[in-house]
Amino acid sequence: MSAERFVDEVRGPEDLARYPPEYTKAIGKIVVSHAVNELKGAMTFDEPAIRMAPTPKYKWLVSRNTMEEFNHHILFARLAEAMGLEWKDKKPLTIFDYPMVDWPRFGAIKAVVDVAELIELDDLVASTYLPLRKVAKDTYPDEQFHVGLGREIVRTLLAEDPANRRRLQTAFDELVPPTLDFFGSSSSANNELFVRWGLKRRSNEAMRQEYFRQVREYLESAGFTMPPVPDKYREEIAR
Repeated sequence: MSAERFVDEVRGPEDLARYPPEYTKAIGKIVVSHAVNELKGAMTFDEPAIRMAPTPKYKWLVSRNTMEEFNHHILFARLAEAMGLEWKDKKPLTIFDYPMVDWPRFGAIKAVVDVAELIELDDLVASTYLPLRKVAKDTYPDEQFHVGLGREIVRTLLAEDPANRRRLQTAFDELVPPTLDFFGSSSSANNELFVRWGLKRRSNEAMRQEYFRQVREYLESAGFTMPPVPDKYREEIAR
């Protein structure tokens, strides 16, 4: 069966032997990446934020957010393990090197960085691999909540102290440019494979453009300035 004619919906790992190895390899790259990065994000940003949250209400909301992020890791890790794949020695994305040092930065992270995960999930909810499709559908509402939580935190911070606008703008300036890397190279052979086999539907470039559009719309509507686009993406974003 050629990739060009591949339109099946694959029920699970027990059916993968019927398809070319590159299909299984492509699924593995996606689920391992999500398993690694969901765990790293929860440990780097979300766990510390419970301590930083200023009120019991926010400690409760961030605890829910953190619980959901760990659950997302577990769901993707189970997909990997069902395929006999190891994820523990894989490196996470460099966005998780960003220091989460205060409460405004957590709000900024949730408000703009988690948008990237929503855009990724948009492409997975119609995946030809049904276990991956189910996890994407199950986690999508959680990620919507996480973005909404971040934007609620931003609104609250702005209402509490006008000086928070500068702190938040600094965080957005630091966060948005590296998040553009989240989607990978515009000439990614892996992404071509994902699209060919119906695991995703858009190019990395198209997802990056959508991320830029959504984040710019949010930041400008809230009175912030969109950070400058790194030179390597300037032409691509302008298209």
